[in-house]
Amino acid sequence: MPQPCFDRLSERLLVAGIAPRHVRRYVRELSDHFDDLVREEKTDGTGRELAETRALSRLGHENDLADAMLARPELRSLTSRFPWAVFGLGPIALLALSVIGGIFLEIWIINHTGFVWAWFHMQPSPATARVATKVYTAYNTLVVFGGPLLFAWLLHWIGARQRMPRAWIITGVAIVCVVGGFQNLIFYDTGCRGCGHLLMQSAFLPPFPHFAEGVARAAMNLAIAGGVWWLSVRRKASAAMELHTA
Repeated sequence: MPQPCFDRLSERLLVAGIAPRHVRRYVRELSDHFDDLVREEKTDGTGRELAETRALSRLGHENDLADAMLARPELRSLTSRFPWAVFGLGPIALLALSVIGGIFLEIWIINHTGFVWAWFHMQPSPATARVATKVYTAYNTLVVFGGPLLFAWLLHWIGARQRMPRAWIITGVAIVCVVGGFQNLIFYDTGCRGCGHLLMQSAFLPPFPHFAEGVARAAMNLAIAGGVWWLSVRRKASAAMELHTA
């Protein structure tokens, strides 16, 4: 089967919800079978073009090949079967796991950095407290600012890879950007031994701390995700236009 036919069949199966791994395996098997049929036809002295035409006819019509996969609902991806879970509950679960994981990792680092101060012969003091506060503040900023954007990209990649409707992708990206903007990790040290404080706050919970900041961060996340999406769409459109012109 010529490559354009393979591409058309792959796209059709992906749009119908078949998991990408099953599509790749199926198309690879069809390609191998098609090559075998072409070689079989050419052994009788048939030209390449006619051999491909006959092999394509023996392989089967594209509709029949697609129906063979579409008739097996177990081959559909979880994303296609449960989009509400992946793009509705998934963003919240990802954010919760990232915050919890970030807290446990930070606690582990705090509990295992005593040897660093001992190496430099440094004792707890206002100076070391300022250094520790700056270091862990940078870490927390990376978690709470970078996490939502990373998960937004992940949801977009999953949705685009499995040809999900754009409405589901936008829903997942919007949820992770907005909810992620209202979560916060705070660390500060007052300088005495054991006086470091690590806080996890959510502007959605009473007493709704830093709610205005959460609104601003959510808007920033949406603006960044939307801007990257718009640039990627423009780049694809430009590439398609150049290919059409060529």
